[in-house]
Amino acid sequence: MAFEAEDRASTANKVASIGMASFDRDQSLVERAQQGDTEAFGELIEQHRDKARSLAERLTGDPHMADDVVQDALIRAFMHMGTLVDTSRFLPWFYRIVRNQANMRLRRGGPHRNERPFVSISSPETNDSQVNWEDLDSILYHLARTATDAAMREQDPAEHLLRKELYETIHALLHCLNRKERDIFKAYFFRQLSPDEIAAMYRMTTGSIYTYIHRSRQKLRKEHIRVSLGLLPEKKGGGGLLKHKLIKMRPWQAEPPVMSTFVDSVGRMLTSEGDRWEAAELMGLSTFAFRMKLSDKTTFADGIYVFDWGATLQELMREIGYEISMLCGQLADSPIPLLGAVERFPIVLPIEEAVLPFIHRHIDAGKPVMYFDTLVTRPYVHEWSVIYGYDDRVRLVHLTDPIRPGGKTLSYDDVINNPVRFLAGIGNKLEQTSGETVRRLRETAAREQALRTIHFAITYAKHGCAYRPRTSYLNYTSGLAAYDRWIGHLRNPHIAPNRYGMGQLSAVYTEKKRYAALYLRGVPLEEEAKRLALLASEAYEQAAGAMAELCKLVPFIRTSEILSPDMREVSVEQLEKAKAFESVAIGYMENIIAVMAE
Repeated sequence: MAFEAEDRASTANKVASIGMASFDRDQSLVERAQQGDTEAFGELIEQHRDKARSLAERLTGDPHMADDVVQDALIRAFMHMGTLVDTSRFLPWFYRIVRNQANMRLRRGGPHRNERPFVSISSPETNDSQVNWEDLDSILYHLARTATDAAMREQDPAEHLLRKELYETIHALLHCLNRKERDIFKAYFFRQLSPDEIAAMYRMTTGSIYTYIHRSRQKLRKEHIRVSLGLLPEKKGGGGLLKHKLIKMRPWQAEPPVMSTFVDSVGRMLTSEGDRWEAAELMGLSTFAFRMKLSDKTTFADGIYVFDWGATLQELMREIGYEISMLCGQLADSPIPLLGAVERFPIVLPIEEAVLPFIHRHIDAGKPVMYFDTLVTRPYVHEWSVIYGYDDRVRLVHLTDPIRPGGKTLSYDDVINNPVRFLAGIGNKLEQTSGETVRRLRETAAREQALRTIHFAITYAKHGCAYRPRTSYLNYTSGLAAYDRWIGHLRNPHIAPNRYGMGQLSAVYTEKKRYAALYLRGVPLEEEAKRLALLASEAYEQAAGAMAELCKLVPFIRTSEILSPDMREVSVEQLEKAKAFESVAIGYMENIIAVMAE
């Protein structure tokens, strides 16, 4: 009996320990999500979304409406994470938002029949006597009041005039919808039919009707912005205005694409110019082969992406002799992924005139466009890609994807509504010279380029990255110290390492060490400096081997698996080996600089 009691107590302690670890992990994710980290927020939602949807379905009695409720709740939760004072209360707070959203859709008790005929995030306390003419939601809210309320209020001449203006405002924007969208929109807002009734009319599902209404409201919101800015209405068809162009992309390299998609995209764009560079050259000259950055919170993969995108691209293209033009921005009131990297970007509008002309201009000139894709295929979350075509008739762009060798398409709306706007196109060569002269210039400048790269690698390894996010909560460790940070996460009993992020970190940094080895093997140095470069190359090869073992332990896949204590310790051993070898490589490179100085 004593043994049974002891065993029960041991089991209870283990359960309590697991529960506390899960609680601490959730709290850490909440704190990170409060600063705009979508990876952390995504993990939170992945853990709790099913329960939230079950709650929404119990409250609404309808699975389609439950999906909409949860989607609205997710948007509100992310946008208002900063208002959550007690981070330990995330779940009750989130479930309260789900209940509020469900109640807003069920204001008078029935699933669709009694739903107010308007889906918006407007507060129920909104003053009905006021219209915010800058906000389409406000206009639609007033337009969509029940017929009974309207009849009572229209006794007032001022109210009658207001509703007349509302109808005129909306009718002036409806040209941006196609016929079916327009008919469904009118049935919902003007005739005040329920989604169920409209679905029966069109022999569609209720969920499809909600999708049409949501899409129509998005289009109207953009058109409202365009009208308020005095832009001309978008012309639909005819007159030879609709164009399409597809650039035939030349293959950059036969091997799998470089995991550092920033460099991969640059390589693809250069190849399209007829200027083919080896992957190892670009990884070295861009200094990506020598970078390593880790979050101070846990093994999230975001450190890979947190650097000055614009300055890095400009420096690389200047190094290899090209001008570059960029289009950067972030949408207002949108969850912004990788806040630490894009917080300096200006606020931009989600309208076509701000994006499509840039794409058209470069593609029409036969030049693909580098693009930051937040709809990349899993297991990636977001990556850089290359847009190499567009089609105005079907409103699609063609672009690369690291998981799809044949590429993919995105709608114009996907591109316009991307919360992070980063596009870049290659301009003119800085040196307008013949091919033979370019080769001679490359040979002459190669040594200086190599020494600049080696000097960067030493400085970065010893002192870390100079780029710091303005958001004080987001902190990263870079250079050789990143190994210690990584090891610290694995050995800290109060931190649950991010399993998915660790898989991506392992894969990306394994590749970087290998490219560092390849780059150093090919640098145009002589005698003692060349011997030291080959020794540094061998040390990086050994570091890559240790990291590759880590990749086998923690592959880059989507999984909810938790790292066991034994696996953590084995991972630490491989990281310690990799750090030791890279430290040796840095020592050899310091000797190269000393030899060249003599």
